[in-house]
Amino acid sequence: MTKYFITGSIYGKLNLLSSNECKTKLLEYIFRSADNFEWVLEDWVILNNHYHLMLESPKDPTTLSEMMGNIHRFSAIWINKNVDFKKEFDKIWHNYWDKCLTFESSYYTRLNYIWFNPVKHALVDDPISWEYGSYFHRYNDEKEYLHKINKKYPHKNIKIDDNF
Repeated sequence: MTKYFITGSIYGKLNLLSSNECKTKLLEYIFRSADNFEWVLEDWVILNNHYHLMLESPKDPTTLSEMMGNIHRFSAIWINKNVDFKKEFDKIWHNYWDKCLTFESSYYTRLNYIWFNPVKHALVDDPISWEYGSYFHRYNDEKEYLHKINKKYPHKNIKIDDNF
C-alpha cells in the first residue's frame, strides 16, 4: 500500500466550493468513492476552489483515476444543480494531480501542507478553525501528535502550486 497526495481544482479558479453545503457534499463524495474503491482517506482539506487529499492505496492502485472520476463527476452534477453561478465553462473540474509518496519526510511534510492550507490561503489564522479539514477533526484527540508533526516536518519549504 502506498500513500498518494492529491490536489483537485475547479476549472477557471471559480470559487464554486464556497458554501458549507458544497464543501460537505464534496467531502461526502470523496469518502464514498474512497470507500467504494477501497482507498483509505487519511487527511483532507476542502477550500473554495480546490482540495487536497492524503490517501492510502489498495493493493492495486490503478483504480485511482476511476475513483477521482467518480468524485468529480458526481460533485459536478450536484454543483450544476445546486450552486448558482455564471456558467462560463463547459466543465466544473479542471483536473487532479497526484503524487505517489515514497519517503516518510515527504509524507509528513505534505500532511502539514494539507492541515495548514486554509491558513496559507488566509481563510483562517489557525487550522483548528477550518471545519473542512481533517486537522479540525483530529485536533481534540491528537493534539500532541499534530504539534509534533508540525514541528518536525515544516510545510513552508514545500513547493506546491495551488494558487487557485
